[in-house]
Amino acid sequence: MDDVAKENGISKRTLYELFTDKSDLLEQCIGYLHCHLMKYSAKMEEDSQNLLELLFKIHETQSDVIINLKRNFFMELKRYYYPIYKKTVEKFTVYHREKTAEYLRQGQKEGLVIEDINIDLVTKIIIEISNIIEDSEVFPLKEHSRKDLFREVVILYFRGISTLKGIEKIDKYIQINK
Repeated sequence: MDDVAKENGISKRTLYELFTDKSDLLEQCIGYLHCHLMKYSAKMEEDSQNLLELLFKIHETQSDVIINLKRNFFMELKRYYYPIYKKTVEKFTVYHREKTAEYLRQGQKEGLVIEDINIDLVTKIIIEISNIIEDSEVFPLKEHSRKDLFREVVILYFRGISTLKGIEKIDKYIQINK
């Protein structure tokens, strides 16, 4: 708490007037991060003409630094603040599950994703794929960039559940971004 107060130019007492303890500070910071993520997602959705354009934008924003930072943050959170970690992971998982299912339904309405899929199952698969490609024990950063993994795994997975119209858009994107 000393470092936080010093870094923000306030006294430790002021900090404790705003937050009851370290856990409270951490939970509120995570809440802020969640709100920021929701706003960022909404902006990307707003700026995308369709599901696949959104997917391509997500691909283009993949960064090994950010993924590594996120992974390290969650490892530390799990180690030192397990109850907050568990609550945070559950909250983010629910959010990602809901958004992924929403995106798949949107893709179906746009004629980009095939109709005959089990949205709940495909949503779980996509989330697990995302978890695996972020696992540095399975895919070390020295060997594979997250952007390459996203392209090779997530985009090609989407190709497999896409209509002909969707496949054409994905193939064009892949060709341009070789």
